[in-house]
Amino acid sequence: MFWADEFADQIAERFHKEITEGTPLIIRDEKTLSGRVHIGSVRGIVMHGLISQILTEKKIKNQFLFELNDNDPMDGLPVYVDQEKYAVHMGKPLFAVPGINEGDENFSTGFGEELQMAMAPMGLPITWYHLRPLYVQGKFNDVITQALERAPRIRDIYKEVSGGGKPDDWFPLNVICPTCGKIGTTKVTGWDGKEVTFECKEQYVDWAQGCGHKGSMNPFDGNATLPWKVEWAAKWKVMGVNIEGGGKDHYAAGGSREVAALISKDIFEYPAPFDLPYEFFNLAGKKMSASKGLGASAKDVADLLPPKILKFLMIRKEARVPIDFDPEGKTIPNLFDEYDRCADHFFGRHDEPFAGYSRSFALAQKDVTVEPEDLWEMRFQALSFVVQMPHLHVDEEAAKLKGSALTEAETAALHERADYVKRWIDTLAPAEYTFVIQDSTPADLELQEKQKEALTALGKKLGDLKEWTGETVHDKIHRTKEEFDLPPKEIFQPLYRIFMDRTSGPQVGWFLSTMKQEDVARRLMEL
Repeated sequence: MFWADEFADQIAERFHKEITEGTPLIIRDEKTLSGRVHIGSVRGIVMHGLISQILTEKKIKNQFLFELNDNDPMDGLPVYVDQEKYAVHMGKPLFAVPGINEGDENFSTGFGEELQMAMAPMGLPITWYHLRPLYVQGKFNDVITQALERAPRIRDIYKEVSGGGKPDDWFPLNVICPTCGKIGTTKVTGWDGKEVTFECKEQYVDWAQGCGHKGSMNPFDGNATLPWKVEWAAKWKVMGVNIEGGGKDHYAAGGSREVAALISKDIFEYPAPFDLPYEFFNLAGKKMSASKGLGASAKDVADLLPPKILKFLMIRKEARVPIDFDPEGKTIPNLFDEYDRCADHFFGRHDEPFAGYSRSFALAQKDVTVEPEDLWEMRFQALSFVVQMPHLHVDEEAAKLKGSALTEAETAALHERADYVKRWIDTLAPAEYTFVIQDSTPADLELQEKQKEALTALGKKLGDLKEWTGETVHDKIHRTKEEFDLPPKEIFQPLYRIFMDRTSGPQVGWFLSTMKQEDVARRLMEL
């Protein structure tokens, strides 16, 4: 069974009562908008969105909420912003920090909009929301009260679970200093049931400087925020969350998930959601960080891959298996090929169809409740050759390879794929995927006498062909190989060298058929 279907079955079992009553299940995920959202974060979004789609497929009511967190303090500057300009804003909540682009409402706005644009083409059923308005509307007032009233127990939970503990005078809240506007530098020192006393400490954290103001204030209606692990549990109750997972870093022994789960149970009297733990998405072997500007952004990678291929990338491996992605290597061509192989399994074109491959293809589609259309698609390597050949027309070559005219849907799919192949060639393709037809045979080509005889004979046979197609050329090459008793590489490699100065490339019979018959025959007979 496909890994996401296993999760869905477990969810259906746990929430049988709610499902029977028709109560929608709430799925939630979030991202703090401290910088451009990186492709690593997309794995969690797609996982939660996929579970939502599968539940819908099973006729189980649900809603997937994704939080754009604009309420956390600015605790690190991305490398691509003006460090001097933004240093004075360190410690302020993100919604109070100026945007980096003209027209941005605040620092987080542009990053959130970019993420939504990157995710939209995949068709995931996401309801986006910002955190700040919920605090302002008083949605967190009750949980703030509970956290303050039960602060001693929260301190005990930290100690029991993580071993780190909190000092006896620590309260689980940070207020926004009314003097300097910072939230990362304030320490709550007391609670009388209505107001908190606090100090904006100058040296409270090493990434921001407080103003030294002391006072008391109402902590409600957006004047404060809960610290991360407490807030995570609070959000489950406030939003009525049933299902929410997280990345591997939250699941170490004594980590944030374990702390939040116990706080949710003991402080907010709310059961921890069904868990969806998942491994990291690594770019070229390195975990990505939004604040440090490492790795590619979600939008950058979304611009490189068709939506269904990007979704396929995120779901084809089990959640517990890390994904290593190197856009500058062969990963992208291999990804397209793997997607096409899974399509073969789904449509029964494989000799031994495998349900797991078939299911991953089906779930990569925009709407998993609709049966995918069986479309003929040109393979990545062939297409990468055609788009680099000015004398070739992609529609004509596709029809030749298919053996018949393309449907309207197949033509649209072909052009979409061709656009993405061009982007990859122009930006990331390694040298072996750059094809240039050679005007003459490379001077350093060394051939044995038997190879020369075979290739000369092949040139004569190709020149006499009545039908100039990939199949007929391919047949003559194989017949010549057998006639002269040559190992495959001793005839195929010279052909690639002669015409492209390469030792490999697209299917040789087909690529030769895209050239003029008389030119191919002449070049071989001249050997």
